[in-house]
Amino acid sequence: MKLAFIGAGYVGLVTAAVFAKLGNEAWVVEIDDDKIRKLSSGEIPFYEPGLGELIAKNIAAGKLRFTKSYKEAIPGSEIIFVCVGTPSKNGFEKSRHHRY
Repeated sequence: MKLAFIGAGYVGLVTAAVFAKLGNEAWVVEIDDDKIRKLSSGEIPFYEPGLGELIAKNIAAGKLRFTKSYKEAIPGSEIIFVCVGTPSKNGFEKSRHHRY
């Protein structure tokens, strides 16, 4: 099954790695080019026991991929996980007055 994960933080990265281990094709979308480059080469931005090996194994197996492109990750995905930070109340109050 193809899955997409928006965000490569603690939640998105770990969850994508576990789903890849279970045999799924996991695509992780991240906006930070440097983070994508590091993750694609197996460099993990935080410590989680066993995560480095799990990511390296699934990258090598073609089950875990990192991209900046929503167009690459989302089409064909059966489930899309949104794993981005939730703004605090103060952050929300400020952001809701901002026009997008």
